[in-house]
Amino acid sequence: MKISELRLTNFRNHKKLRLDLDHDIVLLTGPNGAGKTNILEAIYALSTGKSIKAKYDRDMINYTAQFSTAGADIENSSGKYLLEMQVIKEDDFSNISSKKTKVNKVPKSLASFSGIFNSVMFSPEDLNIITGSPSERRKYMDAILVQTDKNYKRNVAAYLKAVRQRNKILEKIAEENRGWDEIEYWTKKCLEHGTYIQKQRVKLFDYFNKKLPGAIEKLNGKNTEVDIKYLMNEISDERLKKHEDNEIHAKTTLVGPHRDDFCIFHKNHNLAEFGSRGEQRSVMLALKLCEINYIEQENEERPVLLLDDIFSELDEDHRSSVFNILEQQQTIITSTESPDFLSSKGNTHEIKVL
Repeated sequence: MKISELRLTNFRNHKKLRLDLDHDIVLLTGPNGAGKTNILEAIYALSTGKSIKAKYDRDMINYTAQFSTAGADIENSSGKYLLEMQVIKEDDFSNISSKKTKVNKVPKSLASFSGIFNSVMFSPEDLNIITGSPSERRKYMDAILVQTDKNYKRNVAAYLKAVRQRNKILEKIAEENRGWDEIEYWTKKCLEHGTYIQKQRVKLFDYFNKKLPGAIEKLNGKNTEVDIKYLMNEISDERLKKHEDNEIHAKTTLVGPHRDDFCIFHKNHNLAEFGSRGEQRSVMLALKLCEINYIEQENEERPVLLLDDIFSELDEDHRSSVFNILEQQQTIITSTESPDFLSSKGNTHEIKVL
């Protein structure tokens, strides 16, 4: 898996940018505020169809423009592809935008677009996955699974549509006692797509639980108790019927993957609540290494690794662990200056971002 060229138009602070990335290790250097992270954000968006940073897709558009475009030449085991994603402002609504995706200049659905190119991004902000809200962790699960399962994104989109429709009917029932004849159809849709989503999430967390302890041991040089628990809000016909009265009262769907979460226990303590920042960083790095290996297992090729200014955050041992895997896949790194240790790596190409 490799990206050889990236082209950005009106993408955040980059009004027009073209980068030659056709090297094993690419180092993007420049001062803070130059837009190095925005470049990685664009690359990652070409993997998943979504920004890793933005709350709204519209945030990816330069504030002076009506649209943004990210395009790239990539290569995977199936061949070479030209990918393009465009986000267009909707003037009538402040946070609304539309999105168009193309593969080899042919319009494609977002579900067909996602996963052609794979990447894993590691940044200091990833600690929010551990300490932040459940929605951050659901976003993390989805970002992995849309790259490994073509049907996953379609099921997520269909499920969220079904939940929205079901919520409208629950509200109608609660306020007007109408809609009983409609609720069963959308309940079945929620059940169909929600079951698929949770099946794939179970598979992912089974993998993490098998591999995460060994990954942490490699990083820290010692056996450390770690357990990642998938807190599945299981969707089933039985649970939907059981919670129906409560859902009507609340006017919202209370059961299903839109309420899933996960929690990491480190030395039998909740890492988010009791772990030090160093412990959280160590576990997050191990989780990212497992993420790379999971995508490789499912797709039979390693994803591109995106490292956003992480070396200043890591101690010497953890820097060495990352250093040892740099050449196992194409790696793109951002830093305010060129790290000394990269001078020993062969095909390293430095690009100054100003």
